[in-house]
Amino acid sequence: MKNFTLNEWIDWQCKLHSTNMDFNLSRIKEVAKRLNIHKTSSKVFTVAGTNGKGSTVAILESVLLESGYNIGSYTSPHLIEFNERIKINKISVDTEEICQAFELIEESRKNITLTFFEFSTLAAFIIFSKKNLDVIILEVGLGGRLDAVNIIDPDVSIITNIGYDHTAILGDDLEIIAFEKSGIMRKDKPTIISYENIHESIIKNSEEIGSNLQIINKNFSYTIISDNKWIFSNTDGVEIESNYPGIKGLPQINNAASVLQAIHSCEDIELKNEKAVVGIINSSILGRFQIINSSPTTVLDIAHNEQSIETLVESLREYFPHCNYHAVFSVLKDKNVKQMLSVVKEFFKSWHISNSDNERALKVKELKKNNFFITEEVNAYDSIEKAYEGALEYAKKENDVIVVFGSSYTVSPILNLNSK
Repeated sequence: MKNFTLNEWIDWQCKLHSTNMDFNLSRIKEVAKRLNIHKTSSKVFTVAGTNGKGSTVAILESVLLESGYNIGSYTSPHLIEFNERIKINKISVDTEEICQAFELIEESRKNITLTFFEFSTLAAFIIFSKKNLDVIILEVGLGGRLDAVNIIDPDVSIITNIGYDHTAILGDDLEIIAFEKSGIMRKDKPTIISYENIHESIIKNSEEIGSNLQIINKNFSYTIISDNKWIFSNTDGVEIESNYPGIKGLPQINNAASVLQAIHSCEDIELKNEKAVVGIINSSILGRFQIINSSPTTVLDIAHNEQSIETLVESLREYFPHCNYHAVFSVLKDKNVKQMLSVVKEFFKSWHISNSDNERALKVKELKKNNFFITEEVNAYDSIEKAYEGALEYAKKENDVIVVFGSSYTVSPILNLNSK
C-alpha cells in the first residue's frame, strides 16, 4: 500500500516508465486482464480526431444523460483538476475513488511499468466497472490505433477531423495520421466521420476491417435555418430541429450532428428527439471558446494547432465582429509554431506571450525570437497570470476582446483565476 495523495500518485507515475508515451498496448492489455476490466457490457463510444474530440464527447455525454442513460466518460487533458478526466453522469469522480483504483493497478501490475496515461486509463476502467453504466464514452489521447483507450472495443467510433498535430509521433503525412485515427474502427460496427473529403486510408482501412462508414453530408447532414436554429437529418428519415449547442463556436453544430448520428447508429440506444435537443442546449465544456468575463470580454480556447486556430479566428469574427483582439499566448515546443502564428498575422492588436508551468512549453525568450514578432506588438512575461494582467491593461475599450489560447496549459491558469 502506498497511501499516496492524488498528486503524489501522479508525480510517481510520471517517473515510473522510461518515457512519457509508449505506444505499445501489450503492457496495458495484460494489466487490464489481470484486473478483469478489458471487457464491458456497457455500450462504448470512442472518439478520435485532431480537433473537436472533447466537444463531441461533451455533447454526446449531455444528450445521453438527458435521455435517461447512466454515463461514464474519460477525457484528457484536464484543465483545473485531474478528477475532470473521469466523470459519472457529468460529475467528476472523488479523489478517494481514483486513489483506490491506483492502488489496485499497483498491486496488479507487478513488474510491468505503465505510463501516466495508462495508469489514468486503467483507473477509469476500474471505476466504470463498479458503476451500473449504460454507456461509456472514451476520448482518444493521441492517435487512435495504439492509444490506451483502444484496448476496449467500441460499439460506435467517431472520427472528428484530421489535421497536423503531434507530427513527431504521428508523422507529417495526413493519410498516415488518418490511418492511425481509424484504428478505433471495429468490424461490423458504425464509424461516424465528422468531416467531408474523407481520407483514402480511412476508406481502405474500413473496407479491410468491415466497419460501416457514415459520413457527414452523405449519410447525415445539418441545415442552419436561423441565427439560433438548425435541423439534423439522415438517410434513414430522421429529422430533428434544435437550438444551437450550449458550447459556443462554429464547429459545434457539426459536432452535434455527428453525435445524433452516432446515437442513432448505436444498437439498443434510443435517440429521443426532444431529450436530445435539451442535451444539445445544455452541453458544456471548459476551455473551448469559453467566455468568462463581460468587461472586458475574455475568450478561453485550447486551440493548439493551425487548424484549431483557424477555427478560433472564424468564431471570433462571427461572435465578436469589428472588435480589437488581444492575445495571451504560450505554446508547447513540439508544435509547429510558425504555421500556428501564420494564421493570425495582423489579427491581434497586442500580444502577451509567456512561459507556462509545463516542462514541454516553449520558453518565452525563444518564442519572442520568432520572426513573426518583428512586426507584431509583443510583450513577454514569466507567467500566464501576468500575461493576462498585461492584456487587461491594453483592453480598456468596450470593443476589446482578450483571447487566451495556444494550449490547455495556457488556458488552465486563467480558469483557475476565474474559479477563485
